[in-house]
Amino acid sequence: MDSDKIIGKNGETMHNNDNLPKEIERLNASERLQHIITFVTFFILVITGYMLKMPEAWILKLGPYGNLIFEYRGLVHRIAGVIMMVGALDHVRYLIFTKPGRSFMFDMIPTLKDATDAIHNLAYYFGQRPEPPEFERFDYREKAEYLALVAGTIIISVTGIFLWSEVYWSKFVLDLSILIHGMEACLATMAIIVWHFYQVHFKPGQFPMSRVWIDGKMSNHHLKIEHGAMYNRLVAEGKLAPVDEHEHHGHGGHKTAGSVIFEFLTYCSILFFIGVMFMLGKLLYFPTTYTAKATTAPSNGFDKLVRTQETKYRGHFHNIDDSIHLKIANVQFCVTCHGTLPHSKAPDIRSFLNMHSYFMACEVCHIREENVAGKFNYVWFDNMTDQRIDKIDGNNGVYGARLIPVLVSDTSGGTSEIRRMDVAEDPNFIKSFLAQKDILTPEEQGKAKVIIHKSMAKKPVQCTECHSSKQPYIDLARVGYPSKRAESLYRTEVADMINRYMQFYLPTMFDPDLMKKQKMDELKMENRSTE
Repeated sequence: MDSDKIIGKNGETMHNNDNLPKEIERLNASERLQHIITFVTFFILVITGYMLKMPEAWILKLGPYGNLIFEYRGLVHRIAGVIMMVGALDHVRYLIFTKPGRSFMFDMIPTLKDATDAIHNLAYYFGQRPEPPEFERFDYREKAEYLALVAGTIIISVTGIFLWSEVYWSKFVLDLSILIHGMEACLATMAIIVWHFYQVHFKPGQFPMSRVWIDGKMSNHHLKIEHGAMYNRLVAEGKLAPVDEHEHHGHGGHKTAGSVIFEFLTYCSILFFIGVMFMLGKLLYFPTTYTAKATTAPSNGFDKLVRTQETKYRGHFHNIDDSIHLKIANVQFCVTCHGTLPHSKAPDIRSFLNMHSYFMACEVCHIREENVAGKFNYVWFDNMTDQRIDKIDGNNGVYGARLIPVLVSDTSGGTSEIRRMDVAEDPNFIKSFLAQKDILTPEEQGKAKVIIHKSMAKKPVQCTECHSSKQPYIDLARVGYPSKRAESLYRTEVADMINRYMQFYLPTMFDPDLMKKQKMDELKMENRSTE
């Protein structure tokens, strides 16, 4: 006869409760280690991640240590992220290749009973049922939290990898990753504070905290309260001693040094996450504006120069005043109306477009060769003398000359004659329009503009058409660029970046015209319109 079995009067098998265990192993050693890895990396990721949301004034108060801390912040954040992902992959290995792992996985799969348990539990909370439902090894709340952890880990890992390898992805992918990464981080932090902390800390009978994650053990009394169906099954199978109702199950008695330390750590963690919760709310809904005042440095004459110089702001992006305004001796009709920095309605890329105004006429991009009859070419003209030059001097667009498209025709004397495409065919019509445009109706203004811009292409030359090593729109070496400079301009990094931005950036991918109008309306409301 087994020592833990007793034969009853009617021959039924009974168990000797004195020899049965009064607790079960809720988490084995491997599962506890996985939990610790997740717990530690989560804390580190929360701290190092939300440091990016710290107001700039806080960082400045740290002095020279501020930059040092933030350098290590990024490194520590990435190391913790890698450890978290490796831990997640090891958890998948555990679920598939070990017997306890497979048991854990199957017990975590949601069932129809979880749905009915949720309904019955809500009915119990609202006083419609006298008793709560009895749960098995994992109830519907624990399963939901575990599945949320799985989904969150996948989301945060994938977006984190995208952000870590940002040079390989478009701006659309990066913007979406930043948004999702931050929102998932906030959701995970709030879930720990509101949900998980209640289960392991604040729930009656748990405070200051459950010790399952430390020793893996759960008492039969606790199991009966939290997982009644599993308790009944184990007692019936003779694997667990039933609860002695006369035994005291409270937390009274002398506290050991270990319990005092655990209570202290619990209080610290609770206070930490409460602080994180308030900081999250403040940063997300009440962002701090930077109000630090600049320190007064010894004058070197620059401040006097700035104060005495008369500056005329033109409302353009980056290039906004006369000190860097392009000077042209013979201003052409495009510049008369639109200025030398004409691109103002695309705040995100206008600086790239306006940069070209320093070394090429508007017609280079806005008049296409295929739309003009005759022999087409590009010629450099000096900005001040307005004379044709064959060789340009300077770097990065500072040539003192501009590239202008021309039409070449042969004369009867055997010479060639060129007509500049930046010169109006009928300048008197333009002068007349400018003189009386304020008294014209919108319809009349529209008709006049159509006549003025009749030679302009409906679609201007795109960035990637010129900055391309495969059949570029303009042969830069042939028009006068040094060969090395031409080769560098054929590189497509910037042009491809702008092209991807225009095609894939989230607000413009659905309805570009509508989103552009909404954006301009927002700028007007904020007094930041550039029109």
